[in-house]
Amino acid sequence: MAAPQTQDTRVLAKRTGDALDRLAQVEKTLPNIISAVNNAFGRMDGQLNSQGEVLEAVVALLGMDTVQAKIKETREAKATAAMEQEKAALEELVKNGDVALVEKIGDKALIVGREYNPDGTVRHPGRAQVAFQRVDVQFQPTLRDQKAGFTFDLPNGGKFEVVEVYEVVEKPEAAQPAAEAPPEATTTAAEPSATTPEAQ
Repeated sequence: MAAPQTQDTRVLAKRTGDALDRLAQVEKTLPNIISAVNNAFGRMDGQLNSQGEVLEAVVALLGMDTVQAKIKETREAKATAAMEQEKAALEELVKNGDVALVEKIGDKALIVGREYNPDGTVRHPGRAQVAFQRVDVQFQPTLRDQKAGFTFDLPNGGKFEVVEVYEVVEKPEAAQPAAEAPPEATTTAAEPSATTPEAQ
């Protein structure tokens, strides 16, 4: 019984030695890894500092009000472009018969609405489009079974108004072509042929 135990001990010792060797390699390379990470963070800090300096220079040159107005203009332009893309995609789906207007909001609904700021003004871009399943779960019970024109309060003090409700059109699957029946046999074993003499 000593031989198997000795062999197991040798295997265990080899595995332990291999693990220690790998650990030693990690210890050797770890300082290099840490140095590389620190260098990367250093470059990022340098870039951020550089961008901050540029921004400070722009603000000093144009004034804070002008910079903030430009930032707002850029954000609104991006929001308008995204809204137009969503609207065009929905119109294409309606044109193809893939979605259609429905009366009430269901689990498969696509909701089109508008959001209002706390002061009552319409929030840019004036149109919001979202699938019911992507609505925050805290609002889903409030929206379910509601119709166009329904309005509810938002946590930020604003409101959301439902303008239109769409739903995916369930299309029937295309019918499979019926299998062709095999051609009927002209004669069978039970039927006498024209050349077979009749029994007397």
